[in-house]
Amino acid sequence: MQIRKVTAEDKPAWVDLRTQLWPGADPERLKEDAEKLLNDANWAVFVAEHEGKTIGFIECSIRDKAPACETDRIGYIEGWFVAPEFRNQGVGRRLVQAGEQWARDKGCIEMASDTTTNFPSSPAAHKALGYQEVKRKFNYRKLL
Repeated sequence: MQIRKVTAEDKPAWVDLRTQLWPGADPERLKEDAEKLLNDANWAVFVAEHEGKTIGFIECSIRDKAPACETDRIGYIEGWFVAPEFRNQGVGRRLVQAGEQWARDKGCIEMASDTTTNFPSSPAAHKALGYQEVKRKFNYRKLL
């Protein structure tokens, strides 16, 4: 398995994985956003490749604030996905490590992320990589 920065040639496979991560999103918008990310110096995208197939990705940005962070230059995991058949094999860890190294190289000393209940395995994955939960948000609804 290889972790490397995304290239324009990776876009179709990367966009396919993006639609798996965000199935309710407009596919055209996901494609357009991917194109923008390829050329934005404040973003980095890394892909995981196994036997010529793209099996995962991480999208990271630089933010000036995030909950519980103390600096104004924070690496941020914006999107992180590994194809189901390749999970629990270290692929996600290696993607996060690539994103963290990119953030360090950009002068960041903090890395942050978020998740929602749409991704029930995400909290455990973050915790396994040393991330600490710093804020929890609950939203409520009731049909009348």
